[in-house]
Amino acid sequence: MSRTVGSEHRAFLGELAELVRLARTALEGATSALTEPDGAADGVVTAEKALSELCGRIEEDAADTPPEPVAVVAGVHVGSEVEWLALLARRLLEIAWARQGSQPFPERVLAPLSGLAEAAVGLVGRAADVLTEGTPEGVADLLSDLHEAGLRQRLLYDLLLADPPPVGSAETAELTLLSCHYRQCAEHAAAIARPVVVFADAGVRTRPGDEP
Repeated sequence: MSRTVGSEHRAFLGELAELVRLARTALEGATSALTEPDGAADGVVTAEKALSELCGRIEEDAADTPPEPVAVVAGVHVGSEVEWLALLARRLLEIAWARQGSQPFPERVLAPLSGLAEAAVGLVGRAADVLTEGTPEGVADLLSDLHEAGLRQRLLYDLLLADPPPVGSAETAELTLLSCHYRQCAEHAAAIARPVVVFADAGVRTRPGDEP
């Protein structure tokens, strides 16, 4: 069996993984801007730089996608999910900008929010690794940990619904929205990972005319 197509396809999946890693970097920067007052400025710079590079790379990769169907499917699938992650990073940045001059979130609610952010952004990074590895075990491990993001969101909600509430209504709304954004990040990471084994298997199939 010819391995030429497989090698090219693995390289292409590696390029897609780099897009996912740029999205993770943007999310990390936006999270720093939200949760680390002393590092807010650096976080914004990091996120903006990653988003700018990501937008350029998405356009370049779309133009350079190999013609094989598996590359087209993988490129469109991953590219779509990465665009959603970039949008979520921008929304996190918008909230960070809107909160400039506001008091930091109390530690009681900041801790579970930070835990949710860490879990969600971590899944995005792992989705990039799964793309390059292409193993069923990697996909299964990532999907099994998706539940953790839901548990952390539930913990935050339990705190927000305590009597008396730990923060006012405006901060409750912000924290709820942030938690939804991070939960969506986790879902998009899972969406990137789910078909990876199909992409990997299809990428090493023999082309018509190849020697068996």
